[in-house]
Amino acid sequence: MILLKTNVSDYDNDICSMLMAFFFGEKIVNSDEAAEKIAKHKADYNFNTELLLELNAYFDIEKTNIIISETTTAKKYETQISGDYRDRNVYRNSFKIALYRLLSEITGRKLPWGDLTGVRPTKIALKLLRSGSSYDDTIDNYIKTYDVSRRKAELATQVATRELELIKYLDLENSYCLYVGIPFCPSRCLYCSFTSYPIAQNKDKVDKYLDRLCDEISIVADRYRDKKLVAIYIGGGTPTSLNHIQLDRLLTHIDEVFSLGDKIDKSCIKGEDIDKTVGTSYDKDNWLHNLLEYTIEAGRPDSITKEKLEVMKSHHITRISINPQTMNDETLKTIGRAHTATQVEKAFFLARELGFDNINMDIIAGLVGEDLSMMEHTLDAIKKLKPDSLTIHSLAIKRAARLNEKMDEYKGEINHDMNEMLDMVSDAANNLGMSPYYLYRQKNIGGNLENVGYSSSGKECLYNVLIMEELTDIIAVGAGSSSKYVIRDDEGNVIRIDRSENCKSIDDYIDRFDEMIGRKR
Repeated sequence: MILLKTNVSDYDNDICSMLMAFFFGEKIVNSDEAAEKIAKHKADYNFNTELLLELNAYFDIEKTNIIISETTTAKKYETQISGDYRDRNVYRNSFKIALYRLLSEITGRKLPWGDLTGVRPTKIALKLLRSGSSYDDTIDNYIKTYDVSRRKAELATQVATRELELIKYLDLENSYCLYVGIPFCPSRCLYCSFTSYPIAQNKDKVDKYLDRLCDEISIVADRYRDKKLVAIYIGGGTPTSLNHIQLDRLLTHIDEVFSLGDKIDKSCIKGEDIDKTVGTSYDKDNWLHNLLEYTIEAGRPDSITKEKLEVMKSHHITRISINPQTMNDETLKTIGRAHTATQVEKAFFLARELGFDNINMDIIAGLVGEDLSMMEHTLDAIKKLKPDSLTIHSLAIKRAARLNEKMDEYKGEINHDMNEMLDMVSDAANNLGMSPYYLYRQKNIGGNLENVGYSSSGKECLYNVLIMEELTDIIAVGAGSSSKYVIRDDEGNVIRIDRSENCKSIDDYIDRFDEMIGRKR
């Protein structure tokens, strides 16, 4: 447990994010009263109740003092930052870098991403490259300004460079993406915090849910009729939890309301020769209306059947994911995945047999009980399958996940060697002819690490790039989904991102439909 005391709350999120990066899994409280209550009632709390540190940050308009006390050794560490804390744009990184270096001194550790704690570290490189910065200067900026390691600085710059190639011909202001949420799964994974309900216990609600979902899709299609739909991403949950008849019903409705049976008019591209674009998604002979990409997360191999794959193929799905998370059967049981590694292989080969030529696979670094040898086993199995893209997630402990509730039980078994695991995945992806094309981070990742998407040339997921860099509207439909609206000034510059969220509960989504449509409008 860590006690945090500040005289203003402006930088509390930054402080907590930095503390979590160094002291993964520790509870942070912000009052003596809370710390005393926890100490008196240890049995009621499922985290370490011993007070490890006390952090005091006192802000004024000329300088800020940070004092960190170690309770076990009585040592004190201090630093001072000059400047007016109210000018957040100027002051924030000075404060964060000072705090980072102080915590680094206390722990004897450096973090690969330095003082960067945000979700989208590649935005820095994207902005610099767009403004004319060279590749090498962009890398140096990460290292000198944020104490980022060279390897991570190179990764972020490489990703941003590839993103620019993927989007440079798109008319971003007049385009949008559609996300369709299917909140059903065969079972709930230990680490999952997404809106997800077991399909077996909720099968009587599926058709009612699809009724509302199709209504929402129709409204979006009408409301956005003057913009170009460039990518559809059907996620969840597990979309292939639907049976093949239900899946066909959903995809047929999408076909009808967006006229996907027509050939593209190419108006989503900015006046450039179509032959210059990159990626299979941009294949000029196979486009459907304005759509450049159509993804379904097949996700769980135990939900994949030949009939469902045939339905997807008949509706021109261009990209699917078959996600093992690990190829170790023992870990699959622990995390609640009701399938084996062999089932992953069978589902993958079946999809290949039916003609899917853009298959992604997701894996997770830092799963309960996994070490470097187990990650090596997973990567060896994936290299034999030769997917078209590979996404590596660093395990994040989310508040709503069952893993968070069981932290006492599993804390000693997770997040070992995570950075080394990420390096192993990078090497394996390179061996498969892939390079990184998108990157993001989540809160509560051990070591403040990252998630990275690797792909072969032409097999990138455009939707992933557009949502992570917040470059177009992402209109999300379905329970638990969140829409993002990119607000621009008269010159086309992004000035803010607005959001609207749908209810998470299936019943609320069905019963409060008009309310959610009102939020979108």
